[in-house]
Amino acid sequence: MLKYTTGDCGSRKTQSMIEVIKRTDIPYLVVHSEIQLMKQTAIALGDVCTLISSETHSNVEEAVNEFLKRPSHRVLVISERAFLRISDLSLLNNRKIILDDVVNFHCFKVINTEKKHEVHKQLFTNFTDLDKQYCTAVPITRFNDDLLSEIRRRFEFIDLYDEFRMNSNFFSTKTQDGHVVYRDDCNQLSIMAWVNIQKYSDAGLDMTFMANKFTESLLYRSKPDLFTEVPMTLRQRVVPVSERLKVIYFLDKKRFTSTFRMENPNALSTIAQYIEQNVTGQYYYTSNSSTKSDMNKILVTGEYISPNSRGMNAYQSYTTAVWLASMKPSPVEAVMCREQFGITGQDLVQAREFENLYQFINRSNLRDYDSDSEIVVYVVDREQAESLGTANIHHIDLGLEDDSTEPMKPGRPEVFSTDDKKLRKAFSTLLSRHKGDVSTEKFSKWCTKRNLTEQQVEMLRGMMK
Repeated sequence: MLKYTTGDCGSRKTQSMIEVIKRTDIPYLVVHSEIQLMKQTAIALGDVCTLISSETHSNVEEAVNEFLKRPSHRVLVISERAFLRISDLSLLNNRKIILDDVVNFHCFKVINTEKKHEVHKQLFTNFTDLDKQYCTAVPITRFNDDLLSEIRRRFEFIDLYDEFRMNSNFFSTKTQDGHVVYRDDCNQLSIMAWVNIQKYSDAGLDMTFMANKFTESLLYRSKPDLFTEVPMTLRQRVVPVSERLKVIYFLDKKRFTSTFRMENPNALSTIAQYIEQNVTGQYYYTSNSSTKSDMNKILVTGEYISPNSRGMNAYQSYTTAVWLASMKPSPVEAVMCREQFGITGQDLVQAREFENLYQFINRSNLRDYDSDSEIVVYVVDREQAESLGTANIHHIDLGLEDDSTEPMKPGRPEVFSTDDKKLRKAFSTLLSRHKGDVSTEKFSKWCTKRNLTEQQVEMLRGMMK
């Protein structure tokens, strides 16, 4: 069994780990998700530890393998990327492995390219159809062609993963002038890739994952039977998070998604301008990479930090945090995850957006467990506000919504516009035609053909229950 310890942000999980390592003579491998955390741990452990990263070595993979064969220190600290590149798991047999806030063992990429032959014949091999829509393949990792190397950089992520699921129609062919050629009606390759977590269990490795709400992570949800909990004595707050928060939001009826941003290009700037004009004192903020430049121009008195801010300690004196990001999955990713792992689109939102939001606000004075200071958090929509678990939420109407939007019910994550009534009627017709028995394959194909949003997919799935 793989082990896990769950504990709130700032509850001293990492510090407790460091104290345990110092008290023993056991070889350890510590894996972090951020370079800043790697450095903090290495400094705290001192002479018994060495750190290998892209800042210290030109070839991290080679350096890690060399260390594991001929260790120079009792403890090694590396990144999750370096850990996932370790192919010979026997090198880890004599070490206790601790993965601190490392829970992202799957990724989803959409790549637009017309170089189908190179992808089909030179980047992957051993294609196998999973069904009529999806296929799997094995990546080719060694080659010398310079042109192919350039293409390969766009697919660099596949080196980290074991399993792949992609849309078969990208590789479909036709006969033209007596030759078999690739069809040009689909030049978009959607790939879901994931680590076979079972391999670590099969290798008998001593692995412990430490994270906030680990059982809500996609890693745990994908293979819950592999994990067993290991309790750890951690700090307790004087005042619960829910009682310290005041959350302000701006969209009461609509969800903040990429679709909303495209249809309302000025909405986010309007929200940012309100915040810049009304927030006094220090605050830190974040946004999606696509809107970062615009937000930086407006939120000039705030400090920008990444949406993925696990472990940061530099903002503990701040009592105001601004979250202007959305991390909703695409409809295709939602369907792929449900097909492969039984993970719903809302599971993805919880594990990705809401957990990152919670981690983000915990860079503030919430890290001081003895404090009772109020923390003011600005988010975009009501769903984000409610995800933080406090009753102290407040709506500010900046005129960003109209009355045609279907009201959001309290606690319900899905929000649909009135246009979806036509979609529901069309799907009802499909259900009636098949007497309510619509297969998963037929459902996915029906949704993909219509290019539905993730909330529309979830809405229609609810109609099948």
